[in-house]
Amino acid sequence: MAAWNTTAAAIPALETARGRVIFVSSRMAVLPLPLAAAYGVSKRALAAYADALRLEVGTHIGVTVVYPSMVASPIHDASARAGLSLDGVSRYEPASGVIDAIVRSATSAKPLRNVATTRRGRFEMAVARHFPAVAAAMVRKTIKERIAAGDLDGAPLAAGMVRRQSAAT
Repeated sequence: MAAWNTTAAAIPALETARGRVIFVSSRMAVLPLPLAAAYGVSKRALAAYADALRLEVGTHIGVTVVYPSMVASPIHDASARAGLSLDGVSRYEPASGVIDAIVRSATSAKPLRNVATTRRGRFEMAVARHFPAVAAAMVRKTIKERIAAGDLDGAPLAAGMVRRQSAAT
């Protein structure tokens, strides 16, 4: 709720200054991954809020969403301890790339709409938006490979998915 509350409080000043709102979401907002639904949904909600905000105040305030992939931070520690690491599914990106995307968004002559932090990110977002069946197949293939490699064997939250994949093969 921080994004909503902070933005709502800042709207009058942003409107007067013709300012910008820059949200940092995640590529999981457009390319969802299994076993991380709550995270992906929260990031998708942020992107949807940005879309609504553009319609409400976009004539006076620029609204941008930056979509990084995975950035090394303690947020991933709990998932890794639960055996649900995104290693092998998502790729780490340097924090400097995210910072560069934010600065580029803040300083562009015209507000940018959706900003990936890497060339690969632009490709993934385009596939997810324009070819969702292909994106889903890519994710399923990657997860199938992780299951076959035993990467999720120690994750109780993935047990059903592992069981279903094993039964299917």
